[in-house]
Amino acid sequence: MTEPSGMPLDGRTVVAALVDDGLALMAGVGAAMPATIDVFLNGQSDAKVQASIISWRRADGPPEAAYGFVALLPMQNVSQRRLKTALFKAPGQPGEYRIESRSQGLESILSAVAEQSGAAFATVIDGVIEALLAGNPNKKRLRTVAALVRIAARSNGFIEVLGGLEEGDIYIQGWSSNFPTGRTRVIAIDEGPVLAELTSAEFVRDDLGEHATGVTGLMAGDTRINPNKLQRVYFRGRDGWFSIEVYQQRVLVALPDVPAHIRSVLDRVKAPDNILEQIRMAAHRFDGRDTVSELDRPVRIGIDFSLVIEGSGILVSGWMLDPDRAVETVMLRVGGEAVRIDDRWTRQSRPDVTNAFVNDPMFSGLNPARNSHGFLVFCPLEDTPASDQPVYLELAISDAFPAYCPLNPTRASARQALSRVLPSLDPRSVTASNSIERQFGPMLQNMTAQSPFAIDTHDIGNFDEDAPVTLIVGVDDTISDIGVTIALLGLDEVTRHLPIVIAGPAESFDQVGSDMMRLAAFYKLNVRIVFAEGVEDFCDALEVGVASTNSETIALVSAHILPHDTGWFEPLLTAYRKRGSKCVVCPTILFEDDSVRWAGTWIEGDVDGQYLSDRYVGYPRAVLSDAEPTEVSAGTPECCIMPRKAFEDINGFTRGYIGPSEKGLDLALKLRMGGTASWWIPEIEVLGSEQSITSAPAWEELSHRLDRWAFDRRWSLVVSNLRSHNHAVD
Repeated sequence: MTEPSGMPLDGRTVVAALVDDGLALMAGVGAAMPATIDVFLNGQSDAKVQASIISWRRADGPPEAAYGFVALLPMQNVSQRRLKTALFKAPGQPGEYRIESRSQGLESILSAVAEQSGAAFATVIDGVIEALLAGNPNKKRLRTVAALVRIAARSNGFIEVLGGLEEGDIYIQGWSSNFPTGRTRVIAIDEGPVLAELTSAEFVRDDLGEHATGVTGLMAGDTRINPNKLQRVYFRGRDGWFSIEVYQQRVLVALPDVPAHIRSVLDRVKAPDNILEQIRMAAHRFDGRDTVSELDRPVRIGIDFSLVIEGSGILVSGWMLDPDRAVETVMLRVGGEAVRIDDRWTRQSRPDVTNAFVNDPMFSGLNPARNSHGFLVFCPLEDTPASDQPVYLELAISDAFPAYCPLNPTRASARQALSRVLPSLDPRSVTASNSIERQFGPMLQNMTAQSPFAIDTHDIGNFDEDAPVTLIVGVDDTISDIGVTIALLGLDEVTRHLPIVIAGPAESFDQVGSDMMRLAAFYKLNVRIVFAEGVEDFCDALEVGVASTNSETIALVSAHILPHDTGWFEPLLTAYRKRGSKCVVCPTILFEDDSVRWAGTWIEGDVDGQYLSDRYVGYPRAVLSDAEPTEVSAGTPECCIMPRKAFEDINGFTRGYIGPSEKGLDLALKLRMGGTASWWIPEIEVLGSEQSITSAPAWEELSHRLDRWAFDRRWSLVVSNLRSHNHAVD
């Protein structure tokens, strides 16, 4: 038979409902069963599951139905066909049950269980909750648990003070009469239920009497808990589930002030030593202050600069004095991220630091001959920190609480960061080589910075963005007289009739923009001038220029390139079309003394393998007199014609380089790997000069070495397997 409550009492039938896709709940009556039992569903041997049983003694049931039970059955490996029977393989006579076909919800079944179990329901629901919490419950199951706990829990106090800590855990303070001390698994409710671990302790309060105590603790959830939206915390007490509510007029402590608030109650806290130690550690977390300078031990630290590299990480330069080796680790902390830096930084000689402390009595152990106090370190981060997010160094010190050094990083591009550091390094030093390998190289490799983009355009004449061919001139911030380029394009009979894009950095164009527009109008050119952000070299400017036109064929020219004579463009375009308009064609580039600057990039080989080489650099122009147009291993974006689609298919230039040399070579290899070959047309000649972005002696050598490091990491294996082309000149 079945009672009106909906729970079968015949000992042969059970009701069932899905908790979630991986768990079912059944309820019925029968003989005594163990806490775990094998169940065969639908009489199939391959549908065997192990169920958890929560049972209670029925006062008036016959022996074969003396116990009511709730069974939780995992369903992950069970077919989704309709369940009809369940065979419980209990000791002695197995019990086979028919599963009632009529649909009942989980709450309806539990309501029936409550009616049948009476005073035992608290124990039953507690057992169901514990079984549901076993392992790592998913979100749906956790919502079910929270609903059940809400039914079973009794109110037991209030949270009056709370606040979030930077690592993501929550500090709570309030009172309760049944709160556990130590580490407890709890369910926190903010916008939804969150499974959390609470480390808690009592603290003395004179206003509560004998039946309640002050409680304080740290709560860390499986997912981050929002202290602003925390409503209550459910916990398992000595005799069931309880809830401690967040008081309506609770005090929400700001993140930097939480450690100080914990310190204010620390002398009244009672807890086992291991729990007390954890609360003390929380009381000494970072609160925005520099605490290294307050240490009564010979440990000091100083920061020269810290730079947030967009899309990459943080570059820190500074020094640390620790003659007694008391510092065990140094961590960079940003929000929830922590990166250890003392095992990856590059040490630098800093005799100035030695001289500043050598006469300080606290640093009597300082060796005047040892100056390697400086450090330089790049810390990769998953996300670029927000401008208001605390960034700091944490020093773990032996036999003491951690000490902190706040950083105030400024935002910079990789180019800006390196231009600040590289000129100060001696290219011959081990420090420079180590910095490239361990700091700057990974910084470039890790970079996912935003591509340059246009912020303003000005059209002169009748610029046709849909013309078949567009000439794009890329300008960097070292060009002082773009007027020469405009004049030479205006004097050439072919280029003066082309649509021309001139793209470059907005800050430089702001100074010369009016002159560019005046000259373009004077020569009656059809020009689009593009002011752009994020341009660090002519390659970036070319990329912005390509995006500002729809032409199928694009001619790329660096502003450092000037025509050797008029009539250079038409033969280059003819060579492009002769090859089906499916390739990259490039002219010879000469220095102003008529020696060769670029005449194709070739694959060379030796006993160590294959490598790329600009074979004719520095040769007199005459060496190319018998050269024929030939396919080369890589072209150059300094002066070339190519299909727009080929450029877009490879996503343009790679951002992980400082200068344009390897960035252009990287583009040519990406084009080749994408099926677009490069051709050198030797009889067409242009002039080009090499430009450095700084006059610092170390910059050119170190930046080239760094770019070569980055290039080799990306391409050395590919290049070693590429097919070499025949040379055009022997």
